[in-house]
Amino acid sequence: MTRETWIAGAGVDTTSGEAGQETRSAPLPRFGPVTSIVFYIAGYILVGIVLTVFVSILFATLVATGLIEPPSIDLATAGIDPEKILELLGPLFFPLITLVGVYSILYTWAFVRLFDRRPFSSLGIGLTSGWRLDFGRGLGLAALLLGVVFLISLASGGIAVVGFQRPAPPDHALIPYLLMAIVALISVGIYEELMFRGYILQRLTEKTGPFIAVIVSSLIFAILHMTNPGAGFLGLVNTWVIGALLCSLYFRSRSLWLPIGFHFGWNFLLGFAYSLPVSGLPFHGILEVVELEPKSRLAGGIYGPEGGFATLIALALLAAWLIWKRTKPRR
Repeated sequence: MTRETWIAGAGVDTTSGEAGQETRSAPLPRFGPVTSIVFYIAGYILVGIVLTVFVSILFATLVATGLIEPPSIDLATAGIDPEKILELLGPLFFPLITLVGVYSILYTWAFVRLFDRRPFSSLGIGLTSGWRLDFGRGLGLAALLLGVVFLISLASGGIAVVGFQRPAPPDHALIPYLLMAIVALISVGIYEELMFRGYILQRLTEKTGPFIAVIVSSLIFAILHMTNPGAGFLGLVNTWVIGALLCSLYFRSRSLWLPIGFHFGWNFLLGFAYSLPVSGLPFHGILEVVELEPKSRLAGGIYGPEGGFATLIALALLAAWLIWKRTKPRR
């Protein structure tokens, strides 16, 4: 990659000299796009493991010395049942998600600064004048698409609404619980978009162009979600298509705030408005929803709508509308 390409693609720092002198550009990345992505993912996993071991040793030491009380959580009794795991984790669940988000954001910032040698804001995460509008547009699109998914599931008999419920566990105060949920899910939207539509997509685009970059980055995004409870082939396909949609939102706005708004809106509304699993994780929502055909792939089963045909139909309708909008004759 040439210096001119890096300046055009990353928008890095340039300073103008006196008349007749060429502008001075920022240093080039230390590695090429593919090597950088491999190091980025491997480093993220390695540093995460090291930090987890360190925190575990520190926590065990504090418990052994009597400085803190031992937790009353026995994950062994929960097995792989996500509902039991969430019940046992209780108030620790959302803080843990937030901590993962903080680590992911700081790691990406450090990697971009040290190895790519460019500003963190070049990923499209800067607080520009239109970032709130982009976030709101993404939130609105998620609400619209999820509404279609929910109506398809209702109309086809895959699910039924049997009433309303309190959107928090019985032993949790409602407002603090919802505030923790909002903070945690916003952190998820930010760090996942930074990683997949920020770093991986943008660096891969420099090597392969947008088309291949969208396919590969979305496939990585989908594969990493396959460790969630209830994930299957249809869940892989739907998550890959949603990843491609998030890529298109970035390319349309050249800002991560549009896909971040969609990501947060999708997760929060899916879990706390429609009471349906989010990538295999159940939440307490406002509506009391039952799945009439648990083995049917329409509503997605344990994995939630992201693993069902209703989401695939809604995504196909959205794609058809976008194609029609782009190709319809203009007056």
